[in-house]
This record gives sequence, structure tokens and C-alpha cells, in this order.
Amino acid sequence: MTDTPRIKLYYSPGACSFASHIVLHETGVPFTAERVVIADGANIRPEYLAINPRGRVPTLIVDGAAVTENSAILTWLGQRDGRLFPARGTLAAARASEWLAWLTSAVHISFAQIWRGHRFADDILHHEAIRARGLKTLEQHFAEIEGRLVTGPFALGSDYSVVDPNLLVFYRWGNRIELPMRERYPAWTRHTETLLARDAVQKTIAAEGIVIFGNVANARPT
Repeated sequence: MTDTPRIKLYYSPGACSFASHIVLHETGVPFTAERVVIADGANIRPEYLAINPRGRVPTLIVDGAAVTENSAILTWLGQRDGRLFPARGTLAAARASEWLAWLTSAVHISFAQIWRGHRFADDILHHEAIRARGLKTLEQHFAEIEGRLVTGPFALGSDYSVVDPNLLVFYRWGNRIELPMRERYPAWTRHTETLLARDAVQKTIAAEGIVIFGNVANARPT
């Protein structure tokens, strides 16, 4: 890479933006980061909505232009770096995109059902049923992740990629809703422990002030 864009990440501690934050550290490119704490409503304040009208994190500012959606940011960072996303046109690249799309469109949505029933129904009386459905679907998703990581060590096999930090987000969220992650998902736990040995992961955990294991009372993810 010959050019060095000006990069700024907007994130909320422990949200899905955690994955993009890790990947930025992995790439080694200079960047700045700003907290947008969802628990405090910072994501729906006018100053942030002017940057990202959807009021979600992450947002990546690249030379003054905003890029939204975690999967898009991860793909761009990984492709630009060249080490964290498979070569263009390969089956492995398709698999990476498949993982990112599914984690966003299915696994993340199950957590939204668990935590944010108001997104699916105005009537609060329906929220418990939505939560129950989210938990049931999440168990199916987590079982699939566990099965796919058995042959590891990473989501794409032997190569570490942007998919792996994204999986770390959901492992952590599983702990937050008090699922027995270590006992039920040993392959995924090994994957998590492998990631925790990485410098970029430790830097990001320290910067965000979060933990991976345990149900901690920091900001709810989106």
C-alpha cells in the first residue's frame, strides 16, 4: 500500500464495531477512534446522526467519506491490507463474504430480538415472545458456528481473516446473556483463546475497557 488515508473509527465499547476496531489494529494503519456509547444514547444525538443517519456503529471515516455497516468496513480493511481477506475471485473470498453476510443478517438479528424487541413490535406484550424466538434461533446459529470451527483453527481454516474478530464479538455476547459458552462450545472457546493471544485483540480490549468472559454491565451491543 503506497497511500495512507486518514482514517477515523466511531465505535461503542463491545458492540459489533469491536471487530472493525481489532482489524484496524491488525492492519497497523494509523487511525483515530471515538467512542459513541450506545447506552448513553450518543448514537442518536444530532452530531452523530450527521455522520451516520442510521445511528448505528461502526462508522469509518476515510479521507472525509463515511463508510457504514460492519461487514463492508471489515471487507474493505481486509482487502486493502491484503493479509486479512482472501484473494479476489477465489472460493475462499466467497466463503469470507458468506460468513460476514450470515453473521450480520442472521446471528446479529437474533441478538437484536433478544435485546431490542421494540425493533420488531411496538406492543411491549410481544417482546418476550420475540426474545424467546431470538434465543431459540441463536442456539441453532451457535451450534453451526461450533461445528464449523471444529476443524479450525480459524473460520477459514488455517488462515486468520476479518471473519475471526467478528466471531469474537458474538462469543462475547453469548457470555453476556449467560450462555455456558466454555462448556457448550469448546471449539469456539479454543478459537477465542487463540484470538486473545493476538496483540491487536489485547490492544482493542484495553482501549474499549471490556472483558470477553463474564456478563459485564457495559454498553449493550446493537
